[in-house]
Amino acid sequence: MSAKSEAPLLIEVKQSRYLLILIILTHSLAILSVLMLSLFFGLKLLFISLIFGSLYFQLYRYKQEFYLFILKHTTQFSWQLLDKADFVEVQVLGSSVVSEWLIVLHVLIDKKRRSLLVFQDAVPAEIYRQLRVTLKIISLTER
Repeated sequence: MSAKSEAPLLIEVKQSRYLLILIILTHSLAILSVLMLSLFFGLKLLFISLIFGSLYFQLYRYKQEFYLFILKHTTQFSWQLLDKADFVEVQVLGSSVVSEWLIVLHVLIDKKRRSLLVFQDAVPAEIYRQLRVTLKIISLTER
């Protein structure tokens, strides 16, 4: 049986318009929900202020490219995340979620959990497909 050497899968996650829409939509729905509650005006104003604060924080993180990263899956079945200038080893956890338009990678980096979002529009279509297939194969082999 010959081992076929494949190039590592390199996933460069860029800005996602889906993420921006999701941030704005969820905050808008939260504001509408607060407005429909039967609360004192002052309490409604407080909740709406908190929601706007959260929206500002999330949009700031989006503009600062907080959600951008580079992930690499090597032929030795190890995962690496580009942190500053070096690739660091990460462990992709079984609780990761794979869907048609979003992948939520739950990873362990230096014994700390982190979630990485990969929206379908943040990477090229072929890379997204390869990532989905790789994650599904890994989830099947871990059972």
